[in-house]
Amino acid sequence: MNGKKMLLGINTNFNNINSESTSFNSVRGNLDFVVAHTDPHCEPLEAATAKTLAAAKLLDESGIDYVANFEFQNFQHDATAPDGTEWVLNTESLHRLAIPDEYIKALCRSEHFKGVMYDEFEHTIINRNLSISLASKGKIKKSVFPLLEGDDPVRQGELLSSQAGAYAAEIKSKGAKIFVGEHVFPVLFHTFARNGIIPNFKSQKEGVSNLYFAFAAGAALQYGTPLWNCVDCWFRMTNPGHSADEMFYNLRFADLAGVNSVYVESTSVFTDGSGKPNEYAERFNDFANNYINKSRDYDVHDYRPEVGIIRYDDTYWGQGDPFVWRKMLFGNKKIKPDRRSKEVLGIFSMITHGETSKGSFNWDKISPWALRRHRSFMTANSPAVFDDRAGKEFLQSLKLCFLSGIHISGQTLSAVSELVRENGLTVVTPKRFAPEEILGKGGGGYSEIADGKGVWIVTDKLFSSRVKKRIAPFLGKKGEIRLTFEGGKEIRLKITGNGDSFEVL
Repeated sequence: MNGKKMLLGINTNFNNINSESTSFNSVRGNLDFVVAHTDPHCEPLEAATAKTLAAAKLLDESGIDYVANFEFQNFQHDATAPDGTEWVLNTESLHRLAIPDEYIKALCRSEHFKGVMYDEFEHTIINRNLSISLASKGKIKKSVFPLLEGDDPVRQGELLSSQAGAYAAEIKSKGAKIFVGEHVFPVLFHTFARNGIIPNFKSQKEGVSNLYFAFAAGAALQYGTPLWNCVDCWFRMTNPGHSADEMFYNLRFADLAGVNSVYVESTSVFTDGSGKPNEYAERFNDFANNYINKSRDYDVHDYRPEVGIIRYDDTYWGQGDPFVWRKMLFGNKKIKPDRRSKEVLGIFSMITHGETSKGSFNWDKISPWALRRHRSFMTANSPAVFDDRAGKEFLQSLKLCFLSGIHISGQTLSAVSELVRENGLTVVTPKRFAPEEILGKGGGGYSEIADGKGVWIVTDKLFSSRVKKRIAPFLGKKGEIRLTFEGGKEIRLKITGNGDSFEVL
């Protein structure tokens, strides 16, 4: 399911894939793949397997690939079947999906079964199975993986990385060719990608589509994974919470940005109250028939960003309010975000000309900013986010780079230093990441130090008005999205209307 051509799919329940499903049939002819909810809940293994294979038969006959999506475990605490099958690992302190070997082996009988998707996997990790906790009124609080006893965020992050890698290897050892995550928030893309879990960012939903792309694309670039995109029609508790036109432009953005596989969640939006295809189905088919670049000669791995942000992925997206989102990192209540975690929010607000919030990447955060109308697209001039271990080869195209967060490896800092001297890179950094020889040449709260062909901007305030004025030439035109690719290819989009659409320039 790779290649230069973007593959197009939908998200639906296996039970909706049948000859009588109007929503499925309304777009069936334009599908490369389906993300199919299996959700066996607590059914006996034999019955669940037979039910899934029967539902998948039409996909096999149609020659449509599919990924088995599992979501029930995020809401169902006890999933022990009458025959003793354990569909989740459920201990005194842990809760996560546990797929029986026999179930995946049965799916593998079909050449069109490609792998497994853990629905909202990152959400369950960083928010400790929040839906189960809320349903139990806080009585059940379980993490996905064992948590560190201490409060060191880097140690916790490295522990999670090894746990995610072992879990992905376990899923693949059962026969799944690929293991795909799904991200509600723009975190853990790099941790997943490093461990063989395909990053899958959401568009629309409660986030900014091209901002989330910047995080996920950096992970796909750095770790050589495919990039998936879920165009999610939900907004908070409403579906559809986005217009058919906004869905259409999110599909177009995915194609233009080099995404490898994109799908719409969910097919329920494709029919009206009478079961007839509606404007969502029409716009989906319009995109598939007239706009998708079937001969696209580039993808995300040809992306050459010009503005980079390097940070340790500590899972901070702006969480923390009086009701739901707790101030903790990695789902560990002992580890709290500090000003270093929050730097990335201010940086993005600055490079988007103030369009994104300094307090959150997501409309779900309760704040005055979140009262604004949602929009999918905001100003950005070819950005990407890399983690703390990015190599020089992935940073070569950068013209401006921010260093931020709780940790950056010595290897990555050395690579950045070389690019300043050799390529003329401009770096904005707090003092803690600046080389000793550079610090010795500056002083005070703000310094500019020339170094070879480039310059270091060392500051106590990464996103101050002074920094913003200095880096203005790198930020592009307000109201435009710009993406740059190998060979000088450039995509320019003028954001139109209320931020839900664009014009290709």
